[in-house]
Amino acid sequence: EGDNCVFDGMIYRNGETFQPSCKYQCTCRDGQIGCLPRCNLDLLLPGPDCPFPRKIEVPGECCEKWICDPKDEVILGAYRQDATLGIDVLDSSANCIEQTTEWSACSKSCGMGFSTRVTNRNQQCEMVKQTRLCMIRPCENEEPSDKKGKKCIRTKKSLKTVRFEYKNCTSVQTYKPRYCGLCNDGRCCTPHNTKTIQVEFRCPQGKFLKKPMMLINTCVCHNNCPQSNNAFFQL
Repeated sequence: EGDNCVFDGMIYRNGETFQPSCKYQCTCRDGQIGCLPRCNLDLLLPGPDCPFPRKIEVPGECCEKWICDPKDEVILGAYRQDATLGIDVLDSSANCIEQTTEWSACSKSCGMGFSTRVTNRNQQCEMVKQTRLCMIRPCENEEPSDKKGKKCIRTKKSLKTVRFEYKNCTSVQTYKPRYCGLCNDGRCCTPHNTKTIQVEFRCPQGKFLKKPMMLINTCVCHNNCPQSNNAFFQL
């Protein structure tokens, strides 16, 4: 029959569905609790008409709603982009149900871009957006393959050390990153397994900044290609 689950002092039977709060719906499955958010967790990325979006609580309503703040009224930390990097330990006594989305696809198919995710992995158990830099491949034109009969190069390691560039800043250390190759059979090649590291950049006027950045372990060729983005293809 499966094991029961215990949450916040309550016992739930295997297969039973419950709502610990209005924001989540959970199910007990053989002693493990799985939860899905009932509120919309979509990101509202900054844009010209809404450069500083943030969520606010609405009296009488469970789910928060997005509003757009003018720059001079934004309270430091209200949006908290890059607020946490998974280094805080969750307080188990707070009954926090950890929710972390997958990293989104890189915003650019070549050159420096960014990807985002939403997580509540912090001591406050609040949903915050994290952003990391990413580079699937450099934008220089490259041959899809130099091996006869091979249609795709899934992963290529840089032959020389490089310094990453971000907003007129240059990485202090040098790296030999892996890149995703190109396909000449109509498929596209994107990261499959990645990790996140902290990269320190040296900026003009002697300033320094640290940014999380994706490093590629492996790539995969597939047919689920964004048809509007021809940079994924090498025809």
